[in-house]
Order: sequence, then structure tokens, then C-alpha cells
Amino acid sequence: MRVASTVERAEIAPGESGTIPLDVVNTSAVIDALSVRVLGFPASATVRSQPEHLTLFPQSEGALEVHIGLPATFPAGTYHVTLVVEGRAAGATDAYHDLEVVVPPQPAVSASATPSVVRARGRALFTVTVANEGNTPLDLALRVVDTDRSLRTTLTPSTLSVPIGRTAVTTVSARGPRQLLGADRDRPLRVVAEAEGAAAEVALTLKQRSTFGRGLITALILLVILAAWAVAVTVGMRAVLGADPGTKVAPPSFFAATEVPGEAAGAAPAGALPRDGLLPAGVGATITGTVQGAEDPVGVGRLTVEALRTSADGLVLVSSAATQADGTYSLAGLFPGEYLLRVAADGYETVWYPGAADSAGATGVQASAQQVTTDIDLVVAGDLATITGMVHAGGEDDVVVTVTAVPVWLAGDDAAAAPMQVQAAADGSYALPGLVAPGRYDLTFEAPGYQPTTITEQVLGGQQRLALDITLGAGLGQIEGTVTDGFAALGGVEVSTTLDGEEIVVGTPTQGRVGTFVIPSLPTPATYVLTASKEGYGTQTVVVALAAGESKSDVTLLLTGGVGTISGHVVGTDGQGVGGVTVVAGGTSEGVSATSLTAGDVGAFTLTGVQGSATVTLTFTKEGYAPASVPVSLAEGPPGDIRVTLSTMLGAVQGRVTDGGQGVTGVRVEATDGSTVHSTVSTATGSEGSGSYLIPDLRPGTYAVTVVSSGRVVTTAIVTVLQGSTAQVDLPFPSGG
Repeated sequence: MRVASTVERAEIAPGESGTIPLDVVNTSAVIDALSVRVLGFPASATVRSQPEHLTLFPQSEGALEVHIGLPATFPAGTYHVTLVVEGRAAGATDAYHDLEVVVPPQPAVSASATPSVVRARGRALFTVTVANEGNTPLDLALRVVDTDRSLRTTLTPSTLSVPIGRTAVTTVSARGPRQLLGADRDRPLRVVAEAEGAAAEVALTLKQRSTFGRGLITALILLVILAAWAVAVTVGMRAVLGADPGTKVAPPSFFAATEVPGEAAGAAPAGALPRDGLLPAGVGATITGTVQGAEDPVGVGRLTVEALRTSADGLVLVSSAATQADGTYSLAGLFPGEYLLRVAADGYETVWYPGAADSAGATGVQASAQQVTTDIDLVVAGDLATITGMVHAGGEDDVVVTVTAVPVWLAGDDAAAAPMQVQAAADGSYALPGLVAPGRYDLTFEAPGYQPTTITEQVLGGQQRLALDITLGAGLGQIEGTVTDGFAALGGVEVSTTLDGEEIVVGTPTQGRVGTFVIPSLPTPATYVLTASKEGYGTQTVVVALAAGESKSDVTLLLTGGVGTISGHVVGTDGQGVGGVTVVAGGTSEGVSATSLTAGDVGAFTLTGVQGSATVTLTFTKEGYAPASVPVSLAEGPPGDIRVTLSTMLGAVQGRVTDGGQGVTGVRVEATDGSTVHSTVSTATGSEGSGSYLIPDLRPGTYAVTVVSSGRVVTTAIVTVLQGSTAQVDLPFPSGG
């Protein structure tokens, strides 16, 4: 079978399909019905060919179209796909076409809340579920938009990592200002989830109840009416039944412009304005503005802004107001005139408007009746702050997490030069001291093999802030490797593993990077079982463990197969195994070789994937041994254990060192052929008795055998060493030598 295509790389978007044309030639000698299957795609992809079966006469050519359809959530990435064209006829061979399919990322996210409306007096909790509806993992940043501008909100956690087709949950806490009286008030807010290329939001409502409900207020009003009625009745009865006669004369104080002898002149009538204190709303003057941080130009809440007026006794505090969460304040009900403003709070330096350290350098602010003086802004600097918290990396205790704090108000090179970095302790705790306050900081948590996580924290002057607990999610890994038969890479092999109960199958190319495979986007840390299989070969299973974020590229899978497997042992003339022998199978269509073991079962060898002739000649070679050849028949299947004996081509010299017939031990004996020196020491025991020596593994030739004592030659003998034999030479050792 032979196949060709003009398409080697195709881009298919999720939810769409692509068409791959194939030109097929039936190279067999029979009519065959051909079909196509695909290796390298998860089962969620749909593959069909048009026509489903292509019938071709011998040596005829036809066309197939392979249609590959992808679901909307098919993972993004590059897939190495193999199209396998296979026939039904006996003995038909498969044909392969390698294809690279690129699936572009299409991020999509949705958000929902349960419940979306909560009725409470102060604090409400919402559970927000974020779903990844795209085809690529999402790292989402969450934020709360307070459309009412009066809520204090927190998100736990504020960042989420959501795999494809999965959901993640965050908790939103919203607390409204205290509301003593009145009807329920709706305080809307929105949670926005944002990632690169995708965003979603969900609307929430805090339906805030008053501290004192309508029923209680109605009861109190009724009680007041009853009390007033009782007082009126009592006073009326006293007036009617009293001893003093009634009068129709109004008291002089009723008339504010009337001077009454003996009484204070100019007494104010009811409703007259007071001479000191605050005026009613809408009558007096108002001063508004914003308090911002000296470094981070964002509003600072929870500060007290005071208005002071100069009097004969010095400065007098007239009014004060607290800044809101966005730093704004409003001083209302002021008498017209000039005021000095100051900001004071624990953890901050006292500042007088516009930026003085004391009242002497302050500038007065003119307040006009029934008018609002705006944009009276102040800038404050706080004491250094500290952020502490806990961070964990997937439950692993030996992971080193680096925590980096970057000021939000800086950008570009300034931000890169300003960060503070610390390493979390073994228990996950960390502390970032000496932070400029008030200010906002982006805290980034990083660890090798884990996805970085960033949250934003705001610190106030001198604050010891406890940040949210962070758990890092591990990054994705991949497994890459090669499938071989022990000698050459194998194409058309199916490599499979299981992920979340779903089998993933990829194929090895038959052209280009033959035998290679890649399984991408694997969650870590995890252990995967890889199985490689191909028709005509056995299967191999290996276990691959991936640490957090780890990718392995050196996995090698060995498939054994072919017509036969030959195994046996190589031994010497003494019956002992000989290791390091090269075994080559001749007469095969492919070169197959192996080496006998040098440890364990010494001399054992195995040849796998032997193909071709019914009879194979095995050749055994090793330096120092005579080569041997053995014919092996594969006609009736793999043979049994083959035992081959190799004869050594080396010789040896042995004998005794004696003094007056008595063996001498511990002296050095050397044998040299002029280029190489072989040495040994005479021993007390040996095949020849006391004083024996043996110098083995000598090439055939003439050697000078000497006894050396105290660095000088004592005795020398010339001996000829023959192949596979041992020369006998006894060496005298003169007394006193």
C-alpha cells in the first residue's frame, strides 16, 4: 500500500472540521477494500473517511478524504497525527501519512452565583462558580465592582486556575454600612472574572435590612402617641382644675423683637438658628475632598479629617468626618468663614492642608453659606507596614516558594527595580516587612513546576496585614520519547495512556522524526502508565512519574517482535559463561545484534525481532577468542536455548619460584614481549604448591619471564606461549637474592 497527500499541516478550530485529501495506490496483487483510521487524537474527536471503504484493483490509484471534526472544548495545542490506511486482504501492509494538526486556543468563561441575592443586616456571603468553557486552561483574576460604592468586599481566593471543562469556586464577602432605620435597601455589586482573551461577570445583590424593623418602629410610634396623649390629658386637667385663673396674655419672650423690662433682650423665638455648633443640612457650608497616599495615589479610608476655627482661645475643633473607602470625605453644616483642615490617625503623620506638618504652615479654607467647597485634597504618609500570610504548593513540604511584592503604583523599569522578595518558610509562612504605606502591592507566589499566582493587597499606615492563604496549582507537563525495536526507531506504533478515565492514544511518525511520540498537557504531579503496541510486535508498558510541572523527553520504549526471538549462552572451554561477546544474526533482512551479559547470568544473550530467512547464521566474536558461527532454524518458530563454546586465543605462563627446592612466596614475577609487561606475585597456595605463580591472558609469542626482588632482576627465562595453551616455567631464587 502506498499513500500520499498535499496536506502535511492543518489548522482546525474547535467546533469545526477539516478535510485531508489522500491519494492511495494498491500495491498488492489482489483487489482490496481500504479504510482509514487516525492515531494521535483523543477519543472526543470524530474521524470519518469519504468513501468509508475504497475498493481498488491491483496497482490502481484512488482518492480518500479524511474529515476530522473537533468538539467546541477540544484542547488547544499541536498534535502529531498519523493517518493509517489499511486493507482487508490477507497479507496487506499498512500505509502511513504523518500530519500535524494545530488547534488554536479559544478561551471562554462563564460565571454564576448561588445565591445571587442575600438579605442580611450587615454581612452577606455569596458563592460564585466560574466555568472554563473554552479549550485552553485559564488563569483567572477576580475582582469585585461595588456599584453602590458603600460596601466592603473580599474575595477568597482572588485568583483561580481552571482546567478545560472544569469549574472553580470563590467566596465573596460583602458588608454594608450600618443601617439603623428604614426599609430594606438593595446594594448591588458585580464579580468580574478576567483571563487573557476571556471575561465573564455575575451580578449580586445585598438586600440590607435595618437594625430596627418596621414592626418595631410602628410599635414605638404608637407608644410615643400614647405617651403624648397621656401628657396632654394630664396637663389639660391641671390647667382646668388648677387654682390659678386662666389668662389670655402671652409671655413677652414670645416676641423676639420686643424688649421687656427686667428680662433679657432679644430672646430668640422658636426655630431661630444657634450661635455656635453645626448648622442644619442645606443651610451651612460644606467642604469636600479626597485623602490620598503619598506614594500610591489612591484614596485612603478610615482616616479622620478635622475642621478647626481660630478663636480668642486658639484653635477650636468645629467638625470632623471619616474618609470613605475611596478616600473621600465631607464636612457639612459649617458656619461661613475660614477653617484649617488636618488629617490625623494612628499609624500616620498628622498633615495640615495643603501639606504642612503643623498649623503654622497651614492654609485656610474659605467656607461659604449654602455652598460646597470641593477638591480640598490632602496627601498622607504612613508608618511602614508588614504583610504576612501562608502559601502552600500542592501539599508538598519540600517546595521552595518565592514571594515577590511589587508596588502597584509603579510601572515598567521602576516596578522591576522596586520588588521585595522573600522565601516562604517550611511551614508555608512568610512575612514582607518594611512596606511603604498606605499602598497597594501585587504579591506573586512562584515555585518550580507550579503555576504562579498573583493577588493584590492594600496596607494602611503601620498595619500588620494578614493576607489570604494561597495554594499553588501545579503546571502542566508532557512525556516525549522514542519507540525502537532495539536497533532502529519504529513508526506506526500506538502509544497510549489514561487521563481521568479517558484513554489518550498517539502514534509515532513513519517519516521525518520516525518513532518519536509526544503526549502533551498532562496534569502534574502524577504517575502515568504508557503502553506501546504495534501489529507483529509485542507490547511494552512503562511507568512514568512526573513531578510538578515536569516534562520528560528521554522515555524509550522497546518493542520486541518479528518472526523470531533467539536466546542462548556463550561459554568458554571451562564451561564458564563468557561476557561481552558480540552476537550477530546473519542472513536477515535487517541487521540484528546483541552482546552477552557480563554480570548476573554471565554469557546469556537474546536477539529480538529476527526476520527474513528460515535459517539464520549466528556469529560470535570477542577479542582473544576464536570466532564461532552457528546456523539456527526459524522454520518452526523460535528455537530453544542455544549453547555456544568459544575457544580462547590467549595463552598463559605458570610455575614455581623456589630456593633449594622450597617455594618462595611474595616475590614479583614479570612476563614481557618487549611492548607490554604482565606481572603477578608468587603465593603460598596454588596448583603447583608453595611459591606458585600464574600469568594469564597472554597473546601467542615469545616472552621473557623474570623474578624481580628489591628492584633488581634475580632470574630470567625465555618461554614461547602458544594459542590456548599454558607454558610451564619454574624459576630459581638464589639464596640471599
